Amino acid sequence: MKKLARIGFLVVAGLLFTGGVGRAEDVKIGVVDVNKIFASYARVTENQAEFNKFREERQADVQKKADAAEKEIKPLQDKLDKGGKVMKKEEVEKITAEIEKKKQDILNLQREVYQELQTKNRDLVEARVKEIETAIGKLAKEKGYALVINKEAVLYFPETADLSDQIIAILNKPAAAKK
Repeated sequence: MKKLARIGFLVVAGLLFTGGVGRAEDVKIGVVDVNKIFASYARVTENQAEFNKFREERQADVQKKADAAEKEIKPLQDKLDKGGKVMKKEEVEKITAEIEKKKQDILNLQREVYQELQTKNRDLVEARVKEIETAIGKLAKEKGYALVINKEAVLYFPETADLSDQIIAILNKPAAAKK
C-alpha cells in the first residue's frame, strides 16, 4: 500500500514538474465535505422519511406474524407441559417439531425483513451518492477544476477551495423549485 502511494506521488510529481498536466499553480483544486453535502441534500431527508415509514410497516408486519405464531405455540407448549410425560414419544416429537418450525419461520421472516431493509437502505444511499458525485463532476467541469478532493483527506485548504455549499445549492435546486 505504501509502495503504491509512493508510486502515485512520484507519477503526479513527475507530471507536474515536466508539464504533463501543467504547472502546479495552474492546477485548480477544489475540496468538498461529502458528509455535509449528504446531510444537507433534500432528497436524502425525503428518502430517510420514506425508509423510516417502510421500516416501521415491515416491523409491524413481522410483529403481527410473530404474535400470531406465539398464539399458536402457546397451546402446543401448554399441551407438552401438562401431558408430555404421558404422551407417546412420537406425539411429543411431533408437537416439539411443530413448535420449532413456527419459531424458525419467525426467525427466517425477521432475517428476510432485515436483509430487505439493508438492501433498500443501501440502494437509496448509493443513488444519492451517485447524484452527489455527478453534481461534483459537473461543477468541476464548469468551473475548470482539475481535481476535487474530499475534505477528510486534506490537512489544509483555503475556504475559497471549498465547493460544498455550491454543490448543495445545485442538488437542492429542484426541491426549492417545487416549493
